[in-house]
Amino acid sequence: MNGSPPAVWVTRPREQALRLEALLREHGFEPVAAPLLAIEPIEDETKEAQVAAALDDYAWVFFVSRSAAELAVPRLRRYRAWPPGPPVMTVGEGSAASLRDLGFAEVVFPRQGADSEAVLALPECARAAVSGRRVLIVKGEGGRALLAQTLTERGASVDTWICYRRIRPQWSDEVLAPLRERRLAAMLLTSSEGAGNLPELVPAADWPRLAEIPAVAAHPRIAAAALALGLKRVVTAPAPGDAGLVAALESLPVFQELTLVLQKVQISP
Repeated sequence: MNGSPPAVWVTRPREQALRLEALLREHGFEPVAAPLLAIEPIEDETKEAQVAAALDDYAWVFFVSRSAAELAVPRLRRYRAWPPGPPVMTVGEGSAASLRDLGFAEVVFPRQGADSEAVLALPECARAAVSGRRVLIVKGEGGRALLAQTLTERGASVDTWICYRRIRPQWSDEVLAPLRERRLAAMLLTSSEGAGNLPELVPAADWPRLAEIPAVAAHPRIAAAALALGLKRVVTAPAPGDAGLVAALESLPVFQELTLVLQKVQISP
């Protein structure tokens, strides 16, 4: 790697990648923006007004992602201040940080796991907590239906607000340059849907090289999707969140070897 920081593809949508990119730099990596998804807001003033008017009625409001929080909360605040009643919930530390940035001091999210199953294990989602209650899920188009289905089975009245869609972006030659120049050391995969866009964004001529690049997946489902695409060196992060992704990166043999080389250089007379 010629003494330069190892280049790592960050495949999150650009709006969601900044914290992770900063963390990578702190740990000596060179983040390269390679978004596999782009976020397109869905404007629906009628729905926004309905949700804003009903906020007091919800047992809690769940935001499925950072994009859901960052798009929905400012829109609702155009109609009214956020009421003191309904707690806000989300799925991981990154989304919780976005909600705190939006002014929510208390955010409920699972400390173990970062998926619908972990959310459903929270006391706030137990049958006794939601039966006969009204809850709101703020989300993007598509995605898993497990959370809404299970809450309905537990007796909740589930409202959903779809405030964005995920689309496939366009990549420039600049994104592909680290791969083609053999500078790309690893990639971070944080979405099964995003991983599915790789064959459309990486030309066939570059695919054999890409298949050999280490890939760190944020969840076992994402790892399975990456392996199904033909990526050969896929590992799953040991913990949810950005810290888990960086820990997995640092555990890859290529980076451990680089660390040893740098240490030897530093202690050489």
